[in-house]
Amino acid sequence: MADRDDPDFLSLGTIKGGEVANRAGEGLGKIEELMIDLQSGRIAYAVLSFREFIGLGDKFFAIPWQSLSLRLHDHAFLLGITKETLEKTGSLEKGNWPLTREELAGTYASYGYQPYWQADITGQPGMTEEAESERMSRMETMAGRANPDFLSAGTIKGDKVVNKAGEHLGKIEELMIDLEDGRVAYAALSFGGFLGLGSKLFAIPWQALQMKLHDHVILLDIPKDVLEKAEGFDKEHWPVTNREWLSAMYSYYGYQPYWQAQRIENRPGNL
Repeated sequence: MADRDDPDFLSLGTIKGGEVANRAGEGLGKIEELMIDLQSGRIAYAVLSFREFIGLGDKFFAIPWQSLSLRLHDHAFLLGITKETLEKTGSLEKGNWPLTREELAGTYASYGYQPYWQADITGQPGMTEEAESERMSRMETMAGRANPDFLSAGTIKGDKVVNKAGEHLGKIEELMIDLEDGRVAYAALSFGGFLGLGSKLFAIPWQALQMKLHDHVILLDIPKDVLEKAEGFDKEHWPVTNREWLSAMYSYYGYQPYWQAQRIENRPGNL
């Protein structure tokens, strides 16, 4: 799916507030927020609110992305979880969302889904049992740390972006979401005239961004000369996003596309 009538990717702004329906086509509620896994760029879960008529009004639920599928022509997301399961799982207080993988694991289990971070590990070819156990242990340690594993997409959008020298570069204008993989395909950054880049937007791989939570900024790890030569786009004319276009963009910045395995080792900016 590469055209605008049948997209593989949608902006965060399009998804937030999106209608959610059941298999019978009944409107259930809407997507209030997406929570982003800072390490992988995956959508950890969607926060849904439900209408009063199904008895779940004024409540919020953490929903695995795998349970949602886009019904483009109906302008809605289909939820593959029954009301009975939602009632048994329990709701969240507004703004009090799970912030670690440890907290979220129980929610995934309640809905009958394998946590994506476990699937990422067990799905890797050649992974020995010992290596898998070691990586799981590291992830469990990370989940218990003081810093969160997840941040809301709404918190990330608009955040200030700096370079390694601490210079203010610009901000994150939008996040583009890969609907099938359930992760951030790229962040759209504006540089506000810095480096002579004017008012254009630039697509940046998630891997090139590092959250500095205590400084309330995002670090961009891309050299100045690479940014200066990058091809931006106008705010009113976004590129038609497909994996061919994404692959070229990732390669330019020196990153392997997320649907492949590892980072390219050659110098950023080489084509």
